[in-house]
Amino acid sequence: MTEHADSIELTLVPVTGTDRAALDRLTCSLEHELLGLRIESLQRRDRDPGLGDIHDERVGTREFVVRGLLSGSGVRKIVALVQSWLRRNNQESVILRLGADSVEITGSPTRKAHQLLKDFYRRYDEE
Repeated sequence: MTEHADSIELTLVPVTGTDRAALDRLTCSLEHELLGLRIESLQRRDRDPGLGDIHDERVGTREFVVRGLLSGSGVRKIVALVQSWLRRNNQESVILRLGADSVEITGSPTRKAHQLLKDFYRRYDEE
């Protein structure tokens, strides 16, 4: 079993063409759903695109830091919630980070993405 971090970081990567108002609406929606889980706290950070991205269509990313719910089953609950949210909101992905380890969550995972999630779960499942 891998040593647990004290928080889970989630980065919402919006689909190309998402404007700032839509990103704000999506961020609030995901934040509301995450707060429905039994977590200690949720902190939100808005990241604007870097200077190199000035001509990129992206409006930045939104990051969440989730404290609590860090057991193997807690990670699975967050992944399931995010996958469902991605499908309902027609978004591409959210990157989940636990310490130095990360995995990309998609609404409709490919076989490869499904295997990456299984490997990620295996590293964090409770013994």
